[in-house]
Amino acid sequence: MTVSLPPFLGYVLAAPVLVAAAELTAAYPAAARTPSPDVAGLLGLGEIMTATALPGAALISVEVAPDGTVSFTLPPDRYDGDTSAAELIADGLSVPRRRVRVPPPRPAAGRTRGAPHPAVGTRTPLRVAVAVARRRLLEAASATLGTPVAGLQLAAGAVTDRAGRRLDIGALAGTAASTSTIAVAVDLTPR
Repeated sequence: MTVSLPPFLGYVLAAPVLVAAAELTAAYPAAARTPSPDVAGLLGLGEIMTATALPGAALISVEVAPDGTVSFTLPPDRYDGDTSAAELIADGLSVPRRRVRVPPPRPAAGRTRGAPHPAVGTRTPLRVAVAVARRRLLEAASATLGTPVAGLQLAAGAVTDRAGRRLDIGALAGTAASTSTIAVAVDLTPR
């Protein structure tokens, strides 16, 4: 059985390079907010962990730099230095893992031993930010190459068209950026 996900709302932040961020409160599934006699199927552990990350969701961002590297920011209490976020970004943006910069671990005040891993609660917001960045990179490449987005492929840190023309994501970082913060709706594929 395939479960369809609702559209999520992300943002392109005003910056000289592409910075995408996630906010889930406006697009979180309406069914999760509506009382139902059958609550057993409403939320799974992943959705519950995502809901716990909502207060810090505005702090989750992905930045594509002109050198083609990608960095990310997670709330301090949601990131403990492991590389699962970097792997999710590398996969979502189709960049080699070595091009994703991992921030050093920071102490997380109030984190209890035995609590669920913080990466679980940030997975969906991070996927939203990655989807916004991917979309903006493809749109920027489309405008630059004059090729429809459907005719483009993002792989190995570059966008290519069917004619073989190639643009590194770093070269697109400025074009994909925005001078003002804009909302972008994105769809996530079920995982």
